[in-house]
Amino acid sequence: MLRRVATSLVTALVLTAFVLGLGSQVPAQVAERPRYGGTLIKVLGANPSMFNAAITADHSVVSVGCTLYNGLVFVDRRGQPQPELARAWEIRQGGREIAFQLQRNVKWHDGAPFTSADVKFTMESMLAKYHPRSQKAFADVTAIEIPDAHTVVVKFRKVFAPFLTVMGCSEAPILPRHLYEGTDPLKNPRNLADPVGTGPFKLAEFVRGSHLTVVRNPDYFLPGLPYLDRIVFKIIPDAAGRLLAFEKGEVDYIESTFFPKQEHRRLKDNPAFQWQTDSDQPNETYLMFNTQRGPTRDRRVRQALVMAADRKLALERAAFGLGQPGRGPIDSRFPWAFNAEATYDRLYPFDPVRAAKMLDEAGYPKKADGVRFDLQMVYMTEQPDLPASAEVLRSNWRDIGVNVVLEGVERQVMYQRVYATRNYDVTVQGYTSAGDPAAGIQRVYNTDESRNNWVNPTGYSNLTVDELFAKAAGVFNLEERGRAYRELGKILAEDVPTVVLIEKGSVDYGSAKFGGFGQSVTFFNGWDRVWWRAGREKP
Repeated sequence: MLRRVATSLVTALVLTAFVLGLGSQVPAQVAERPRYGGTLIKVLGANPSMFNAAITADHSVVSVGCTLYNGLVFVDRRGQPQPELARAWEIRQGGREIAFQLQRNVKWHDGAPFTSADVKFTMESMLAKYHPRSQKAFADVTAIEIPDAHTVVVKFRKVFAPFLTVMGCSEAPILPRHLYEGTDPLKNPRNLADPVGTGPFKLAEFVRGSHLTVVRNPDYFLPGLPYLDRIVFKIIPDAAGRLLAFEKGEVDYIESTFFPKQEHRRLKDNPAFQWQTDSDQPNETYLMFNTQRGPTRDRRVRQALVMAADRKLALERAAFGLGQPGRGPIDSRFPWAFNAEATYDRLYPFDPVRAAKMLDEAGYPKKADGVRFDLQMVYMTEQPDLPASAEVLRSNWRDIGVNVVLEGVERQVMYQRVYATRNYDVTVQGYTSAGDPAAGIQRVYNTDESRNNWVNPTGYSNLTVDELFAKAAGVFNLEERGRAYRELGKILAEDVPTVVLIEKGSVDYGSAKFGGFGQSVTFFNGWDRVWWRAGREKP
């Protein structure tokens, strides 16, 4: 059984590194011949708010969207961009120009031809304006040219190092120009019903609060794919309900976001199941402070609260040992970018006594009732690690005289409270690094008052930080990028607008009745390559 594989993502455009692993009780998948047919049932923790994943990073939207749409590339389990809607690409002028050669004979689900005009339109009208992660990739794009129906040339004022890996379906799905041009992309009715993509599946049914079904696209442009006849996304908000459904065989796949980690030790040797670890890029559980109101406006208060937060206990209680305690603002699984001299362990070792003294010095002594101040902690209930993390923090901070009021809410309410209005004091959030600090981590800290989705929920603003992030994203040289990120790590560790509470290790569970998980599936990608072992030999 392959347990852990260290890989480096080194392409002509992207230089990064992270750790991936696989685990499975089903041997020799590589030697098996894929078969056709069958239905796979996959868990969703909440209703998708829409189907347009080009304007949001909402997990449920992207999870469904990557079965309906394609990116220019497919980012595989090793983090390498592979051809998808783009069959090839050429890096020119040191990365300040990328020419994509598109697949031919691709059709939208409604039969219209896919062309370079769709790519240009999606990039300019959606990705560059609205997508919380892809926006940064287009910040220095000067032109998008389409010399013919199957060529797209993207020109940059300066290099954006991880551009290729941002072009996968989870970050940059391509949408049909003929159905969106002339409309407001945020209000187009196709966002909510009848989505049309180029992807391996088509939407067949959506029963809000119950399930969503996508069916095989017989005209898919990749020969022989997909293998499955359909995927049913079963909407189960309750973690215990998901697990029960999985063990009863009513659900075939639970990705790590929705899997209760405490069950891994019990289920990992069950031959009815297979599992894989770290199927996504490095992702984290963040503790975030509202830097614009209340006691957490004061950096000294934030530092004291960090010193009183037991990250090791959070790892055990919330992630059941899968992963490691957060070590710094830049995930340590990007070793070239991580600052080992400015870690949380060095700056804020777990020390409640010292933390209490720091709060005294900051002007927040205990009152007659033993409480210094109250904090309102908002978190999303659908992800199992977040309520547990919140409970650990409440207990930790109660010990130093800080009263925490927990408010567990569903995704849309959380979004309004934390991102749209910043109506909270502290929050715990799950984030993905998206495979590169410039793609995923930067959005947490950049000055941004637009209230764009999933960007800068803390209200933190530091122009030096903004400049360093821009510098690190604008060069290919890994050593030069690393210097900028290490300087960032020092500043952010001292300012602590956020804390990486846990560097999460993921574990996805699937039924042994299906093949293809280990070779291809990431959180969102590869479902066209999954197959049912009892299926037929031909489509």
